[in-house]
Amino acid sequence: MTKLETWRRLLEQAISNAHELRRLAQAVGVNSVTIARWAKGQSSPRTEHLRQLYQAVFRSHPVLAEHLRQAHPELLGRPAISDSEDQQIPSTFYRRILTTCLECAPALRSVTMRNLILQQMISQFDPHELGLKVTLIQCVPPSLATQQVRSLRIVQGRGTPPWRSLPEPELLLLGAESLAGHCVASGHYAIIPSREDLTYYFPTHSEPFTESMLAYPLLQGGKIAGCLSIASTQRNYFHQAQLDLARDYAYLLALSCEPEEFFDSSQIALGIMPSAAEQRPYTISSVGRVLEQLRQAALHGTPLSYKQAELRVLHEIEEELLLLGQRWQGLTIH
Repeated sequence: MTKLETWRRLLEQAISNAHELRRLAQAVGVNSVTIARWAKGQSSPRTEHLRQLYQAVFRSHPVLAEHLRQAHPELLGRPAISDSEDQQIPSTFYRRILTTCLECAPALRSVTMRNLILQQMISQFDPHELGLKVTLIQCVPPSLATQQVRSLRIVQGRGTPPWRSLPEPELLLLGAESLAGHCVASGHYAIIPSREDLTYYFPTHSEPFTESMLAYPLLQGGKIAGCLSIASTQRNYFHQAQLDLARDYAYLLALSCEPEEFFDSSQIALGIMPSAAEQRPYTISSVGRVLEQLRQAALHGTPLSYKQAELRVLHEIEEELLLLGQRWQGLTIH
């Protein structure tokens, strides 16, 4: 049985459920009869409908989605960025960012710029919503005791299904065991072309759905603030067009960072962080620990802002996770 016949057979099995047939027809934007004809091989979906079908079955029927991708690599495996005008950030968006940078209130400037940039990235990198996640990752400021950057923190993110389109809801720290850590420590971009490579080089951060990844550093005047991370559901997604575009967006994100958020390369000394699952018992109580810091400060009459309390707790959790992550010290980072 050929790959083309296989995905049709799997689609026929999926739509044997009347509710699923209606759901797929609605998601793709065709009637149920058309879906049934595709399954029987009586007609073939157009390019746009094929992409929509792939997105509709990606989570509910992963085997069908994989056979669809294998049968149509020229459609589903091709980078979304193809037209020359789509390989550059629109000049109108540059103007919008500059206006925001100059006119937005200082307290809202960074978060507003970042929201605009990440949302624009999603629309440009993944217009057909095949599955993409963009994440801003920043250096955790050094503690007074070490004066070194020991970990990175996921700050904001956006994504198309199967990922959420909201910022990361939980605290997660990254270190030298991650692609982001490798990027920040080296000061150069890094690409992982396949899930197999990601699992081999960075086993504690092999995310579901991720087939390829790119990390690009946020640099300014020889200093580094973190990196831009992009994950795709498509294997071998990142080519020169995507790399050039990621570089330009990394430049814009660097503009959203404050001067004190950049650090000399000599200060970067990332440790090893455990997996997200192992971190959760330590990070889930972070908000409560911040509130306790504020309560103790009020009891002792020592002024403490929420940001200061948050940083204290972050350093405490960082130290706890560094101790936990020592068992990964034998992991080789390439």
